[in-house]
Amino acid sequence: MTLNNVIKKTVTEKLQENNVISKEDAIEKVKSIGGGCVSEAYLCETSSGKKIFVKTCQCARKQSLEEVVQMFASEAKGLKALDETHTIRVPTPYAYGPLGSDCGFFAMEYIAFGSKYRASQVQAKLGSQLADLHLAPGPDRFGFEINNTIGSTFQDNTWCSDWVEFLRRRLAYQFDLATKSYPKLAKPAQQLLDKLDIYFEGLEIRPSLQHGDLWSGNWSVDDQGNPVIIDPAPFYGHQEYDLGIMKMFGGFDANCYDAYHAKIPKQPGHDKRVDIYMLYHTVNHLNMFGASYLGSTLSLLTSIVQ
Repeated sequence: MTLNNVIKKTVTEKLQENNVISKEDAIEKVKSIGGGCVSEAYLCETSSGKKIFVKTCQCARKQSLEEVVQMFASEAKGLKALDETHTIRVPTPYAYGPLGSDCGFFAMEYIAFGSKYRASQVQAKLGSQLADLHLAPGPDRFGFEINNTIGSTFQDNTWCSDWVEFLRRRLAYQFDLATKSYPKLAKPAQQLLDKLDIYFEGLEIRPSLQHGDLWSGNWSVDDQGNPVIIDPAPFYGHQEYDLGIMKMFGGFDANCYDAYHAKIPKQPGHDKRVDIYMLYHTVNHLNMFGASYLGSTLSLLTSIVQ
């Protein structure tokens, strides 16, 4: 059976089970629409005309089917948590599970995207709504109800009452992976871990729901001009955390940042902490994609600890 036919059968059954579509409805059309470094993407349409966005992921050499399904489960829970803040639009998760013996799937609401660069007000709205997300009430500790991944890299979301301890654990995991192949990172990485507390002195840090992977490819705008954020790796962390990867790849203009900081003003030491959060993603890209990120990782790490 081809993958398209497996999607038609398996995803239809799960959508019916979850009351997303009726028992009389079924996926009839499956169209590949590309994908990223982890998953492939499909636009599906049912016999009633309902459009469904489906991601699939093949089990990699070091990744079991259970881990693939867990990855999609964490994304579904993350989208639900983001949606429950009523601050910024996200796709509604529908269903996830195995797709045969070596593949997993995640089905969600299909959102037709418009142009996100057409007007400054779109960026301003994104910045304002992102600030609202970061200001939304949350728990009294850092972490998330389920572990997830950043790209293909595992993220431990075990609850922690102290932000610096949580961040140190996350950074240490990435550094441990990186220094196995790039030992020259070991000394400055340890220097940063040892002195991490000083960058947060005098701050009161309230757990704030983060998208977790908000680079420019993970947001768009719907056909009504509303920002939409997708593919999260969420957890409750420091308000400034999302700004790290936003800075890393660009795609967010002054209108976005001005609107954001109108609601969440910068605190002393802001720029250095954003660099630390950007470093986390830079090291992760080094771990995922190899030596092309070594120079930028070492340069950023060195500039932080000097």
